[in-house]
Amino acid sequence: MFLKTLKSLLSDPAGFAPRAGSALLERARLAAYRRLSPQRGAVVHYGVHRNGNAGDTALFAATRLLFESHLGKQDWIKLPVRSAVRPADVDRINRHAKAVLVGGGGLIIPDSVSASQSGWQWNIALADLKRLEVPLVLSAVGYNTFHGQSAFAQKFAEHVTETVSRAAFVGLRNTGSIRSLAAHLPDDLAAKLRFQPCPTTVLGKLLPQYAQSGETAGRHLSINLAYDRAERRFNGKVEECVAEIADAARHLASQGWRVTVALHDPRDRFFLPLLRNAGLSFDVVDIAHARLPAILAFYQGVDLTIGMRGHGQMAPFGLGGMIFTLSSHPKMNYFLEDIGQTQWGVDIRTPGFRDALIAGMEAVIVDPAATRQVIHAEQDRLWTLMAENLRLCAPHFA
Repeated sequence: MFLKTLKSLLSDPAGFAPRAGSALLERARLAAYRRLSPQRGAVVHYGVHRNGNAGDTALFAATRLLFESHLGKQDWIKLPVRSAVRPADVDRINRHAKAVLVGGGGLIIPDSVSASQSGWQWNIALADLKRLEVPLVLSAVGYNTFHGQSAFAQKFAEHVTETVSRAAFVGLRNTGSIRSLAAHLPDDLAAKLRFQPCPTTVLGKLLPQYAQSGETAGRHLSINLAYDRAERRFNGKVEECVAEIADAARHLASQGWRVTVALHDPRDRFFLPLLRNAGLSFDVVDIAHARLPAILAFYQGVDLTIGMRGHGQMAPFGLGGMIFTLSSHPKMNYFLEDIGQTQWGVDIRTPGFRDALIAGMEAVIVDPAATRQVIHAEQDRLWTLMAENLRLCAPHFA
């Protein structure tokens, strides 16, 4: 633990204190739940309720906002999805809670939680899952395996089958996740899986004060690159890929665009010297430890976001911003498929993608009003779909 803490301090000294404080708060919240008498009729929300990744900060807050926007005010108990659920936790939930909400996020991944009791990120043992008596709802959960990732542990199949079997509602954030998870389930359970888009895709409806007006076409380009699991994202060619991204961004800069690199995770700072060495001039905005208002205020002022992170695309899209995807993970393509805009992305694992990236960005920005019209139409469709799903969930949150 000491070596891990030291490494974190050295790699991100400025962000260490807020990240450590947020982690301590998360642990304290769990400890308080285990020691104090929780309020009756609350909803237990298993998620990542700590700062350190801008996407997670936006996602889990947006999840609660979405449920409250359709189902009314709720009393929330926020518990960490990756911490081991104890038998006593389940006893408390059965005595006091009216429902358990798991998600959203890319929770279905085999190796993010060391010694997971389930084989995926919700760290509850099968025996304790079977003892859960209150309604279980999964919302906007993603099947999150990377290119070339190893298979799930043997226990995953039985656990996820039990999860889906006893859940009152199972919503996955894209149809690609539905296809992938269905392969682990018998047909009758696969039929329970429903498309429940990530609530970050409708942030402008949940928090209209941050929605982009779209009245004028600005020239602010934001780039977000993801360093975690770089060996899988870049197919072993990090520097070459970053150079092509930098060159494409320089093309827009030559046309008067201002460039900002947005750090969603402290590790993303790794790319800054590579981008500079490739000749790109840019500002840096570190939103890894920011709270939701600061994250949304930043993206409210960005006209085009090119990015590798799921929420680095879904969040600006949700505010009405134009996007173009640097695809390095299947989930990025899943999102574009679901909004019917697969041309808004390029596979960065393909050598020589620079020209396709430039052409794709120019196609998006050539008529900003038309692009934003497409975005708003898709947001309306996703919002309607979410509302239909939440009507199914309503009896469990009354």
